[in-house]
Amino acid sequence: MSGPFEGAIGVIAAKVMARVNRDAEAEAVSRLDPAPGDRVLVLGFGPGIGVALLAERLASGDVVGVDPSETMARLATRRNLRAIGAGKVTLHAVRGDAIPAEAASFDGAVAVNTLQLCEPLAATAAELARVLKPGASFVSLTHDWAIARSAGGVEAWIAAARAAFAPAFEAIESGRGGAEKGRIVVFAGRRAPTDG
Repeated sequence: MSGPFEGAIGVIAAKVMARVNRDAEAEAVSRLDPAPGDRVLVLGFGPGIGVALLAERLASGDVVGVDPSETMARLATRRNLRAIGAGKVTLHAVRGDAIPAEAASFDGAVAVNTLQLCEPLAATAAELARVLKPGASFVSLTHDWAIARSAGGVEAWIAAARAAFAPAFEAIESGRGGAEKGRIVVFAGRRAPTDG
């Protein structure tokens, strides 16, 4: 598997992410507010900071993470080795549109500074809809500069994200988060009830 966050570049990026994303990871977990027994998905776990925060919070639940970078998987595994050994954390080096999980198997999901990288976004939204239980929440926080760089502007990205998530999510909200002195965009919603 290859991509922008592999090898030496991935190791350097992971060190920066671990420092820069820490507050956003904590805010995402706080906004999701999972119950102690929940099963939570981390979309694009990077160096594993959010995974570790969730593993600490979920007394009897578990965390599953997906990230396409083998380098990030290796580094996140190292950071979460004890929780992995205890069966509380499972990490997969796969894309967000190919989550190795059964339908309706997660109580919630978070993504920090990764949703803007998911192309096509509609495929990732559909896959999240598949694996989240009806009523489960999804919370994403993303640097506004990263959105501007990848999508041409925050408003255009929010409109595209709303369109991608609207078929299967309700109560979609967007706005500014508290991390990074407000220079972060929150995009969140809840998996709509299924028809059957």
